[in-house]
Amino acid sequence: MIEITFWNFYKQNYQDNGFCLYAMKNGLGGTLYVGISKVDIWERWFGGRGHVTWDGNYISGNSSVGEKIVDHIPDSLSWKIQLWTLNDCLEYCKEEAIKRNSHTIQDAERLMIRKLSPMLNRTYNLNPGIDTTPKSEKELKRERYADQAYAEIFNKKK
Repeated sequence: MIEITFWNFYKQNYQDNGFCLYAMKNGLGGTLYVGISKVDIWERWFGGRGHVTWDGNYISGNSSVGEKIVDHIPDSLSWKIQLWTLNDCLEYCKEEAIKRNSHTIQDAERLMIRKLSPMLNRTYNLNPGIDTTPKSEKELKRERYADQAYAEIFNKKK
């Protein structure tokens, strides 16, 4: 397992040693999201239908973790992402993997989500963590807009 900044990950400043699972952390070290890729983690993040669309001029979050990254730029560029091989995951979850006879990356993802309790994963997450990331101005603006829309729809006097 390696841990690097999100910026170094985006710039591909690491040697890919067969990584197939990632754990994205916020600036406070809390685990935001755990995911896998059967082909290439960088492609899972930035390729077609990835978490983030980023072409140098335009950036957009396409998932809950992608939106969190985009909403917190430039701070999120220094957040950490951990890259794990299947063997790293199985070693980290050794007892659980042996009990369940779990040896695929899909099995490891379930175990890692249960063990790390990421804030944004819902599937397999028995005890999601609480998002400790301070809200960005974009998130606050989106919440105000949603609150206003809700009030206009549901609080109209008849």
